[in-house]
Amino acid sequence: MNAPTENQQFHMILADIAMMAAISTYDRQSAVAVGPEYSPGSVREGWLARTGDPALRSRVNAMATAGFASLQGMQAAQLAAAAKTYGFPLTVDDAERMAQHFTNRREAVLRYRS
Repeated sequence: MNAPTENQQFHMILADIAMMAAISTYDRQSAVAVGPEYSPGSVREGWLARTGDPALRSRVNAMATAGFASLQGMQAAQLAAAAKTYGFPLTVDDAERMAQHFTNRREAVLRYRS
């Protein structure tokens, strides 16, 4: 399988941060620590694989989707702080690149629709 692109990695990292926030809210005992071996997408995929309760999955996915949308609009410092809150190894430089990526995407959509 091909390695994920930078764009895909950014999306998976934000999805994992949002998922960890939702898991910490609805399924606290299942929250797992993110260590140095973290790979983008692993938190979300791991939790979904371990969780069979459809109602819990629905609640967590709904909150994670809203969280993902919110994270896309954050500035780098906010994004780095959110990542740190949930134990994600996100450097300030990485947060800056991610924030700029999502800003560029929003601006491209606005230019396209104008």
